[in-house]
Amino acid sequence: MQEREVGFLELLQHNPVYRRLWIGLSISMLGEWFNTVALFVLIYTLTGSEMGIGLLFVIRMFSLAIPQIFTGMLADRFSRKRLMIWANLLSAGAVLLLLLVDDASEVWLVYVISSVLMVLHAVFIPAENASIPNITEENELLTANALNSGTWSAALCLGASVGGFVVAAYGVEIAFVVNAISFLLAAFMYSTIDIPQEPYVPKPGGIWANTAGTIADGFRIIFSTPPVRRIITAKALWSVFGGGLVYMLVLVGDDMGIGSFAAGIGVLFAARGLGTGLGPILARYAFTDRSRWPFWLGWLVSACGLAYVTIGWLEWSPWIAALVTFGHAASGANWVLSTVLLQERSEDAWRGRVFSTDFLLMTLLNGFSTLAASLLLEYTDMTLREGIQIFAILQVLSGIVWIAIVMPGEKKFLAMKNEEKTAQN
Repeated sequence: MQEREVGFLELLQHNPVYRRLWIGLSISMLGEWFNTVALFVLIYTLTGSEMGIGLLFVIRMFSLAIPQIFTGMLADRFSRKRLMIWANLLSAGAVLLLLLVDDASEVWLVYVISSVLMVLHAVFIPAENASIPNITEENELLTANALNSGTWSAALCLGASVGGFVVAAYGVEIAFVVNAISFLLAAFMYSTIDIPQEPYVPKPGGIWANTAGTIADGFRIIFSTPPVRRIITAKALWSVFGGGLVYMLVLVGDDMGIGSFAAGIGVLFAARGLGTGLGPILARYAFTDRSRWPFWLGWLVSACGLAYVTIGWLEWSPWIAALVTFGHAASGANWVLSTVLLQERSEDAWRGRVFSTDFLLMTLLNGFSTLAASLLLEYTDMTLREGIQIFAILQVLSGIVWIAIVMPGEKKFLAMKNEEKTAQN
């Protein structure tokens, strides 16, 4: 029988290594969301352009996506702990450079530093995700991932809401200082833990074989392993239209009539954070049958689309925050279920490359989705409301299509696993 999945407090009490990793993540993520709201406000203040915000979204997404081709290889070859530490230390230095920006002629520096921060984040992500199975027991894995996702969302909720009002009252500089301090504290926490990792065995053929060859091997393994290949598209599925929807959500913040632009962003991103926090936690208790998880992944994307369809037809007031919460609870559940499935279906030797590919697909599509939305709003007669309605309806349909494509293979995979269990018994 499957061992009982531990509770959240139980995990933190009895797994000190994970607890310190979680504390580091919590601190750095809280600071990052202070920084994110400040970046939106700074760009809008310097450029006065909705396209300027869209460009920031696109640069951030592509800067996170493209390095993923290489960073998964780094997470499988080198110490994941050291990668996490250095990514945070260098991020602290980079974010402090934003204090130099005080004129519209320097807006390029905001884009450059934002890009550097995302590149460093691209180093951190596969190292962190690949480490979780190595510091948790089998019956802790779902709980750990749900807690990580919930913490990211709580940081978004608290950091965006408090950050929005703090930036509105005191300016963007305080957000950048807070973010830098958070990166330094997180790096210290990671330095106190040991993360077991399967040693990398160098391949014959020199540096080329151990870099490009390792990257190519990762793609080959992933796409020749159908159970991994199917699930690795789940986050990307949401991003196809979700990237554009989140970008347009920022613009809605200016039309809610609750004060400043920063406050509007803060309220809606806090609702997004609340939803993506509740989703993984509820998923841990609601979706107990793992064999049904692939089926739910598609429907959860469609549920997020339905929430935005409704937003597109309602008057934009602070009450739409409830729909934002619901929609992103669905996307948060999709995130944690797909992450656990990938961790369970991959091996430690190539797990870093699995998660770099996972984020590569997600962030590339997120970037293209944001770019498409910003160009349509800037250069066509499409209104913001029409854009939300179109992207949301297409997101509903995309989830249904994904289920139709993926489920036949999942049913065969489940039948094979049942046969293997029967043979073992």
